[in-house]
Amino acid sequence: MIYLDSFHFPSLEEEENYLSWYFSENPCSMNKLYPFKVLSVKEFYSIDFERITLLYGGNGSGKSTALNAIANKLGVARNSAYNKANKEFYDEYISMCDYEEGESEEYILDLKDKTTLITSDDIFKYMLDTRQKNGYVNIRRDKVIDDWFDARKSRIKHINFETGEGLDEYKHTKKAKKQTCYQYVSENLGAEVETFSNGETGFMRFIEGIVPDRLYLLDEPENSLSCELQMKLAEYIERSARYFGCQFIIATHSPFLLAIQEAKIYDLDSCPVTISKFWELPNMMLLHNLFKGYDSKF
Repeated sequence: MIYLDSFHFPSLEEEENYLSWYFSENPCSMNKLYPFKVLSVKEFYSIDFERITLLYGGNGSGKSTALNAIANKLGVARNSAYNKANKEFYDEYISMCDYEEGESEEYILDLKDKTTLITSDDIFKYMLDTRQKNGYVNIRRDKVIDDWFDARKSRIKHINFETGEGLDEYKHTKKAKKQTCYQYVSENLGAEVETFSNGETGFMRFIEGIVPDRLYLLDEPENSLSCELQMKLAEYIERSARYFGCQFIIATHSPFLLAIQEAKIYDLDSCPVTISKFWELPNMMLLHNLFKGYDSKF
């Protein structure tokens, strides 16, 4: 499914016209130009999307700038703040962008409601939240174990059968004496948060967050993922696009994501920006040559 068909950034001429006007009105301004002069200097003015479109490039190439511009123009909610070095410039830049919806336009009331943005910052926060929950569970577990030992050591106190005083404590103590520590903890701790590594926790965030029939904007989803988990994520993205009506726009430099079949890759390391196959990308060539040099060792 194609939810977003194309997106257009302001041309170099449009940027120059605005900046000339702005600095004529504000000659002493020290404002940073961002996001102006990031994509336009690479002659990157337009993107035509497929079911999976990848924005490839190294640090500072502009791939996250492009992804954030798309998300901001669509009005997509973001957990972490957008990078707005200068709000006035950023808002003006976004107002100069434009887009066309795709083939699903006839039944989408609002594209932003069908779009999810997941950034590396979101994944990091999710990992921290999960770690905090695990820490809380561990604290509670220790308390429940202490309660079990106390119940095992305690004596049955006097019970007033007329008023019921002490009856609940009696039942609790008697039951605890019949249970193993594992049985007692399992019954009294409640649902436990499963503990994963950071990479596994990040991977689970994508598995839980990607549901059918949506547009997904992913900013460097490979962060914190091992090679194996990057491969699994690539497979999951490919299946979600092929069978579950999802569209993906991804800023990445992961070889495993770049190798997704039928993905359209924009190379932001080139000037002007070009559409490339993953084996044509310079960094992929470096990896190829590295492993080729050790071919006899495998």
